[in-house]
Amino acid sequence: MPPTPTRRPIIDPILLALKSRRVVVALCTLLIGLLTLAVPNLQPIRGELLTLLITLALAVIAGYSVEDAARLARDRSTIAPDAADLRELLREVLSELLTEAARPDSLPEQSRNP
Repeated sequence: MPPTPTRRPIIDPILLALKSRRVVVALCTLLIGLLTLAVPNLQPIRGELLTLLITLALAVIAGYSVEDAARLARDRSTIAPDAADLRELLREVLSELLTEAARPDSLPEQSRNP
């Protein structure tokens, strides 16, 4: 998108969505699905063909999602937290959990009255 000071409220989100690989795969699947419905010779196998087409599109979209998640995890792993900081954080969480569990008013009414 051009770096213009004026934003186009309808066009810009559409252009941004069309840059997504997932949206492109979904639109191609929709287009091929509609073409499949338009061909009368494919009537006997139309259901199986649409099932195969949708399954393939979902697999490609899932593959893109896994790839993006792996890239994000790889980028975040370069900034690894210190092990001592993690231990201290875990001690604080466990301490607060035990303190909360030891308070008598934290128990349900049924447990306090036998």
